[in-house]
Amino acid sequence: IAFARPQWSSVTLAMTVFKVRRMAEILSPTRKASFEWLRDLEGDLRVEAHPKVRRENVTSDELLEAGESLFREAQNATRLKPKKQARLARDGLMVALLSVRPLRRKNFTELSLGSTLRHVNGRWWIILEAADTKERRVDEKPVPQNIQQLLEIYLDIYRPILLAKAIRERESAPASSGAEAEPYAGRLWIGVTGQPITDPALCATIKKTTQMTLGIRLSPHAFRRAAKATSTLFGGAHPRLAEGVLHHSSARIGEEHYDSMSSRKAALALTAIVRALTREVD
Repeated sequence: IAFARPQWSSVTLAMTVFKVRRMAEILSPTRKASFEWLRDLEGDLRVEAHPKVRRENVTSDELLEAGESLFREAQNATRLKPKKQARLARDGLMVALLSVRPLRRKNFTELSLGSTLRHVNGRWWIILEAADTKERRVDEKPVPQNIQQLLEIYLDIYRPILLAKAIRERESAPASSGAEAEPYAGRLWIGVTGQPITDPALCATIKKTTQMTLGIRLSPHAFRRAAKATSTLFGGAHPRLAEGVLHHSSARIGEEHYDSMSSRKAALALTAIVRALTREVD
């Protein structure tokens, strides 16, 4: 508890102790009485548990504008070292893409060229198989045209810069190792070390970038809340827009099929709303 308290929220700490206590009781049902001390500790932590107040008052169009602006700034920052310029462009693209395609963090981190990010008939598509989604349903969404332009610049110019070290290492590896330089394959998000960015690193990058551009630290999951808020505020013509955008199941539990807007149509509708809002600001 002393180790976890400075690092975890009070709610996370209380729920973790609850899970530990329940697991202990399940594994040893005849010794429930011996876990009373753990139940007492859990009760004390529940009293102390208070959800963090989220100071989020942001919509998807603001996130999109922040990401696009940072990407353009990176393009114009010719005095920066190439790797730093590439990192800024990558961070801007992350925010811009996540603003209108608010995937779950794991899926977003693990976007891979030719697999979950595919080029089909001139368009880039995010394609998640059923096994890759929490809902166990296929999720297919096109990358919006305006973001596709940034994506292709990143793939052609900035991602190879980030990959340079890894490519050099592969090229210098013995031929028998089978290592090859493949700048247009593998994971989309590359770190400054030339390796795929990790899940914790991506989360930290999103928080740092939103703090820098918007003045507020937002986690990747906050983009999903922003999408829901945007859909609720501006998606009046599509009453179940948020459900489709976030790839949620229907509220009607037990039905095999649901009548909400498809994930693909919802994504297109959100893109249109966000783009219209950014034009109003312009």
